[in-house]
Amino acid sequence: MKHFILLFAFILSINSYSQEQKSYKGFTSKNELKLNVAYLIAGYPEIIFERVLTSETSLGISLSFAIDNKSNEEENNAYNFSLIPYYRVYFGEKPNTGFFVEANLNIYSQKKTEGDFFSEEKQGGTGFGIGFNVGKKYRTKNGWIGEISFGISRTLVNSDKVNLLYPRAGIIIGKIF
Repeated sequence: MKHFILLFAFILSINSYSQEQKSYKGFTSKNELKLNVAYLIAGYPEIIFERVLTSETSLGISLSFAIDNKSNEEENNAYNFSLIPYYRVYFGEKPNTGFFVEANLNIYSQKKTEGDFFSEEKQGGTGFGIGFNVGKKYRTKNGWIGEISFGISRTLVNSDKVNLLYPRAGIIIGKIF
């Protein structure tokens, strides 16, 4: 039994020594949790998780949902829910900051909409689309994040029931953890 405990301790010490954490500009983690303040004010909060892949790329997912369904039923383009996975490429001097370009997919649910300048009346339903987004990302030394972004996407599935084009914009704050 002593030999087993010694062997286990030896393997554990080698394993922990070989898996040292690499620092990401002073941070030991490459995860970011963010909130879209612009959507929150509009009653449609967007929570975003982003994972840094390299110094120039990241992969993320965004979840948005309606807070008050009664008020959303009365508005045009009333979205109930949205799930957006995305891939970003950064062009800043510092890792994962500065100007970025994003490609995204979107699965969303939309209430019945009345016609407006951009679209005709739609009966609502679930849509799937693809789009792009551009923006700028800032990061402080303490790990706080700020972003400004804008993009547009096109519906590929159920375009007869939901709007063909939909915007994506944000004033985003977050934290590296």
